Amino acid sequence: MNTTPKKILFIMQFPPPIHGVSVMNDIIRNSTLINSKFQCDYINLATAKNIDDLQKNSFFKYILTLKIISKSFYKMLTNRYEYVYITIFPFGFSFIKDSILVLLVRFFGQQPLLHLHTYGFRENSIYSKFKKKYYTFVFKNVNVICLSPLLIEDISHIYKGQVFILPNGIPQVNFKNTYNNEQNPITLLYLSNLIKGKGILLIIDALERLNRKGINFIFRIVGSEGDIKYSHITELIKLKGLEDKVIILGPKFGNDKYEEFKNAGIFLLPSNYDTFGLVLLEAMQYGVPCISSNIGGIPDLIGDGRGVLMGNISVDDLESSINKLLTDKLLRQNISHKSFDYYISNFTVNIFESRLSNILSGNPDLIV
Repeated sequence: MNTTPKKILFIMQFPPPIHGVSVMNDIIRNSTLINSKFQCDYINLATAKNIDDLQKNSFFKYILTLKIISKSFYKMLTNRYEYVYITIFPFGFSFIKDSILVLLVRFFGQQPLLHLHTYGFRENSIYSKFKKKYYTFVFKNVNVICLSPLLIEDISHIYKGQVFILPNGIPQVNFKNTYNNEQNPITLLYLSNLIKGKGILLIIDALERLNRKGINFIFRIVGSEGDIKYSHITELIKLKGLEDKVIILGPKFGNDKYEEFKNAGIFLLPSNYDTFGLVLLEAMQYGVPCISSNIGGIPDLIGDGRGVLMGNISVDDLESSINKLLTDKLLRQNISHKSFDYYISNFTVNIFESRLSNILSGNPDLIV
């Protein structure tokens, strides 16, 4: 009986910069379960050093890409892998780089396993026959992992095979729901990189309206600069008369970050950017009621009464959603209980690692 562990090559982004995908990949790289059960090799797919560089092209990125392709070529030339796991991105130069790696895997007769952490394949190809044909070619003879069944539609026009479902999971650091529903004023929290697509400017517009109506609150902003700078937020807060309501704290990590969730009354992420919203899991772990957008896999997290899903990503809908939670104490409490219990049952890092291990072993928990 052959007991040699299967070999897996992971080609994926590691921090820095810190974002949802790199955090999940770092969990895999440091997983005792995955590294003990499989012979794992790792290649860093990241070509950006900070959040602001993610969508920018540069000569440095091209050189780094050549190094990544060369390392991958050598690994597959000298090893036979059960899977070559790639976190693939649907847009721009990142997709070109990722697609070359997929084709390289196929050239060596090995099996690509594509983990989709974001969506956009359908939108990016709907008006381009060439893009659709190239996507279809890249997705030929691969295996695919999606974060949620809701995301399969994004690739259904280019991929007809089975899809493994693997929701994200985060380390459990809070084991009891200690949500404080007696805050006065209630603390609103935004904790993410300062990126327009994540809705930070939308939040400030909505809070301006609530403030004019005399509704009391405190809003704490935690996160690193992205395409929005602290200076811009500061000017905007002053312009909208929110100086005594808003606190800009910069990035926080570890226990400092957990304290923000522990002391939050409502968490806000009105994003048109997030596929899953890893930070929503962090809020749910502390029983903090969340308001977010009805996109990607987010409804799988906070749908069915586990949070508030905005009908549209608009100032009107966000203002209404915030006001709804600020004024309904019982609703906040019910959401807190449901979201905390749902996190414990479905989204701990142990559950994530077990599900990934089963996929790599050929015994996935869920195939669609």
